[in-house]
Amino acid sequence: MPKFNKPKLNQPKVNKSKLDDRPDRSKSLPSQSELPPVQLDETIVAGRRPKPVNDFQRLLEELSELRSGFDPEMLAHIEENLPFNTKQFETKMSKILGSKNIDCTQKNSVKYLEYIKQNIQLPCHVTGIEEFEWEEEYTMGSGSKKEYARLKKTQPSYTDSFIINRLQDFVIQEEGIFVELHRVGDRQKFMLPLFELESVDVSSPNNQLLDDYAVWFINY
Repeated sequence: MPKFNKPKLNQPKVNKSKLDDRPDRSKSLPSQSELPPVQLDETIVAGRRPKPVNDFQRLLEELSELRSGFDPEMLAHIEENLPFNTKQFETKMSKILGSKNIDCTQKNSVKYLEYIKQNIQLPCHVTGIEEFEWEEEYTMGSGSKKEYARLKKTQPSYTDSFIINRLQDFVIQEEGIFVELHRVGDRQKFMLPLFELESVDVSSPNNQLLDDYAVWFINY
């Protein structure tokens, strides 16, 4: 037989009259149909509660959000502020040139040309690192702005965008490697020293390739 809890003995009696605080107790209590409707809080949402997210799941969600909003240029800005590691760079140049002598000689320039030919991805979208030599008179000197604007129509400017079509098969000691390229706006063709150019796409492998060459040519 099922067991039932026994009622507690000596339990104090409850005075029901104290619970009924109506002014006129002679009237009966209202029926359930006469009771005023209860206003529910509409902000309460019914349904299943979401499962708790563990630390690993939360980390994956955060990484996913970071990837969706990642801008390659953010990385470029960070790299610009990092200190230059001379020893690491010179070790890299020794591997490229196959020699401990990494001076910018004619012989090493020819080796570097072959290395770039094997690793550059063409077509390569580039622009000028800074003013080309002919522009300095107008950007830093007293040259006429009107004349500068006119000459930019036929001369390459560091503000232009170019596409490298091919590398020349020769090097010049004072200027290094040359490339043949055309301007994006009007497709005019020019031949420029490679050390004066940088990749437009900072996330492209060409960016580091051209940057390393410019640092080597200018400083060694």
